[in-house]
Amino acid sequence: MLSLLKHQQGSYQTLVAVGFEDGSLPEGERGEVGPWLRVKGLARRGLRQRGEGAARRRLAQAIADFSPDLIHVHNLMDPALLELAAAGAPTVMTVQDHRLFCPGRGKLTPDGRPCAEPLGQACLACFEQPDYGRRMLALTRRRLAALEGMSLVLVLSRYMARELALAGVDPERVRVLPPPVDLPPAAPGRQRGYHLLAGRLVGRKGVAQALEAARLLKHPVPLRIAGDGPLAGELAMAAQASGARLLFEGWADRARMSRLLSGALSLWLPSLWAEPWGIVGLEALARGTPVVGTDVGGVAEWLRPGEHGHLVPPGDALALARAADALAADPDEARRMGRAGRSWVARHLKREDLMERLGEIYQQVLDREAA
Repeated sequence: MLSLLKHQQGSYQTLVAVGFEDGSLPEGERGEVGPWLRVKGLARRGLRQRGEGAARRRLAQAIADFSPDLIHVHNLMDPALLELAAAGAPTVMTVQDHRLFCPGRGKLTPDGRPCAEPLGQACLACFEQPDYGRRMLALTRRRLAALEGMSLVLVLSRYMARELALAGVDPERVRVLPPPVDLPPAAPGRQRGYHLLAGRLVGRKGVAQALEAARLLKHPVPLRIAGDGPLAGELAMAAQASGARLLFEGWADRARMSRLLSGALSLWLPSLWAEPWGIVGLEALARGTPVVGTDVGGVAEWLRPGEHGHLVPPGDALALARAADALAADPDEARRMGRAGRSWVARHLKREDLMERLGEIYQQVLDREAA
């Protein structure tokens, strides 16, 4: 969203309203994205009702003060606030994940398999506490109903568009618009001496399968792990016990993550859950790094097997290890895949082209409202 706001400065008068600020955005960059406003309660999920009235009043006041021609919603999950936004001006919503159509584990079954069930009573099987499951199911249905008030819905992948259609959203109201990916300068002479696992360190990201795959590797290439999350401590201890086979980097800011991606022989994306898009994989391809990823969610829309890396079944550590070994055994082929991936990103995810499409979507909504 921040890169989107940077691009819009000078073309639109913008105001970004946030529920909280974590202080991670450098002051210089903050000045590039226009004015900010913190609206307490905007980060509410909607499950608890306490404080809902105050949050509604704050958001209503922010909308009234700014008087926008159009509202673009990201990561707003309280149905009451979604309804308020849609009533305040023509509204576009980007659905970035599964919370609008999955009350549970992000389209992942309790035993770790991809879920093919549409939103409904079958979702209750994901909850140990039936009452909580019913509340989450009701909340998800309220979110989905609030989506009906939006002028248009944006998603990151065709996979997400299909999921919304299965949940009952009219496909005519959905547009696929992936996020842009910037191309850093090419570094063809860089030594690539490790595989990389990067991102949120949680079970559904396939962390356990990555550790098992690292133990199964035939070629002596270490696995570096960069990120943060509930499993960070466990992974740090595993790396200490493994010698040079595992290297734990911890959380990495954007500059260090860029260097890690650029120096990797491959980026591992071993997710169990249905990735809506898998942005870290695209950031790796942009740096000429091939990807070994699982065939889940929207990943297969950009990870072309044999062209940009390898697709493996979710949960299959041996297949992950074999694909990574194949890249280690043939560095020339790995470089060819990296170059092909970088070219694909340059053709399909160019910032100027995607921002032009977004502007056309905005204008379409405004023209429809004016008619």
